[in-house]
Amino acid sequence: MIFKAGKYKIEISENVVDIFAKFKQIKRNAPEAGGIVLGQVKGKYIFVSKATTPCFSDIFSRFSFIRDYNIAQLIVDYEFYNNNGHLIYLGEWHTHPENTPSPSPQDFKMIKNQYRKNTLNEDYILMFIIGIKTIYMGMYNEKSNIMGILIEK
Repeated sequence: MIFKAGKYKIEISENVVDIFAKFKQIKRNAPEAGGIVLGQVKGKYIFVSKATTPCFSDIFSRFSFIRDYNIAQLIVDYEFYNNNGHLIYLGEWHTHPENTPSPSPQDFKMIKNQYRKNTLNEDYILMFIIGIKTIYMGMYNEKSNIMGILIEK
């Protein structure tokens, strides 16, 4: 899946799209799920090549998801060092139980906190919200805030 987001060209690998699809909240009682996304950046080209799946220590309910920061950091460090610094943390993903997702106030707060607290390799952080029919992709930095794009899949 390739699309344009402002000045960026973003490609999401099929294995990441498959992970997103696996956790869609299609059933009425399905809880939110989420994880982190990793990939490579070459100038204005962003390649999202990996997404983690939820782990046993995440906290989730029908309408919320809190990722275990410590486990996610272990994964980020492992991937970075075992790929000679070429695979980096790009951002977060989680699901919403709606056809066309949009960020909640909690989502905005979470992505801003991740931007401020993490050591980032780029001057932005990505947020994917997986809905039942579409995917919301946002890009946050201190200058441009969130730029939202709906991706049909």
